[in-house]
Amino acid sequence: MGQQQTKPEEFVPGAHIYRLIPNTPINCYHHGIYIGDNMVIHFLGPVKKVIDPDHSECQKCGHRPDTNRGVVKTCLDCFLVGQRLFIAQYIWRSLIFRRKRRLIRPKQPHEVVTKANELLKTGFGTYSLVGNNCENFASFCKCGFSISGQVVGGSY
Repeated sequence: MGQQQTKPEEFVPGAHIYRLIPNTPINCYHHGIYIGDNMVIHFLGPVKKVIDPDHSECQKCGHRPDTNRGVVKTCLDCFLVGQRLFIAQYIWRSLIFRRKRRLIRPKQPHEVVTKANELLKTGFGTYSLVGNNCENFASFCKCGFSISGQVVGGSY
């Protein structure tokens, strides 16, 4: 998987997108699936800090960062929180993970959007930074294989 900084008009529904998580000691990224109409489905972990109690819901999508967790659908602005947008570039390749050879092959865009919408309804399990995170969610939607390059030491 590679990276490319991009603008919203340069990608299509089904794209695996990500942005930098600010104020972290190392470069960490938040991942999601762009589904069109400036909307993103992504997987959020538990709230780590108390968010301003006066923070109201987003006028565009209704998202409240202090209450909406798990698999959520938000507008692109809520996903980006002012950060630059990147799109993951998937390359068909063989990957050995947990002693098994896997072919990483991206799904068709409509299949990616369908899978993200299914998981919005059913969930993606319990969030775990090292075992079931936003990148696991996005890679599962995109290629049917849950992996986080940030966790296993991959690069973008």
